[in-house]
Amino acid sequence: MKRRGRIFLQRACVPAIVLLSALWLTACGSSNDSSLTPQPTPVTLVTETFSGTIRQNETMVHPFSVTSSGPLMAGYTSLSPTSVNALGVGIAAWDPATQTCGLNVSQNDTARSGNTGLTGTPSPGYFCVRAYDGGNVPVGVAVSYTLQVQHY
Repeated sequence: MKRRGRIFLQRACVPAIVLLSALWLTACGSSNDSSLTPQPTPVTLVTETFSGTIRQNETMVHPFSVTSSGPLMAGYTSLSPTSVNALGVGIAAWDPATQTCGLNVSQNDTARSGNTGLTGTPSPGYFCVRAYDGGNVPVGVAVSYTLQVQHY
């Protein structure tokens, strides 16, 4: 009877042990669960639109902030009157404490409507875009503009 009991236990226990081992190995295997691996934070393209009016030798400044490194593009989407076909556009550092725009780090004196006037790749920080008369605004003419800056 001892031998018969031992054979019975072996026959009953071996399948159970194999099943438990298979479950244990499956649980310890690699996982494709993406919640366990860090996901990159998506960066979003930001489009900022600024409008204003300048006369001969005037400048307007518009501050903005960049939160992620990546490409930056700035350009005029409209200029009016059409007799003025270009204005200057510049990018500089903005000091939020003093509310001042520094010297242009990049500029284009003849940025035309419908074209990208400036490109760059800034690090995160505070910046300003400067719209100015680059020598194209006649005396007595007020130029209305819309300027767009795209960044991440």
